[in-house]
Amino acid sequence: MTPDELATLILGIAGVILQLALQYLPVVANWYDGLANKGLAALALDVVVGAALFGIACTPYAAEFGVGLACETGTLFLLLKAIFILATAQQGAYLFGRNRR
Repeated sequence: MTPDELATLILGIAGVILQLALQYLPVVANWYDGLANKGLAALALDVVVGAALFGIACTPYAAEFGVGLACETGTLFLLLKAIFILATAQQGAYLFGRNRR
């Protein structure tokens, strides 16, 4: 398995875990169930996580947090790809699990 394939797999798993947390953790699920547009809220969470990761990469504290991203344009496109993979896995988990509770 190449590093890109492994990263894609990890992001897919993270997307599923995030969606399961939104649906089944009591405190978060109550907030999430009250939203009119759940897909947009989940995508916003993905973008916030990606933006926070890129923001940390652009600070001098990136090494302390173990962030291996460089603060440059190429990294931004890698991050957008990661957000897409995360959101795709999360939406798949939502569609699969929405009628299961």
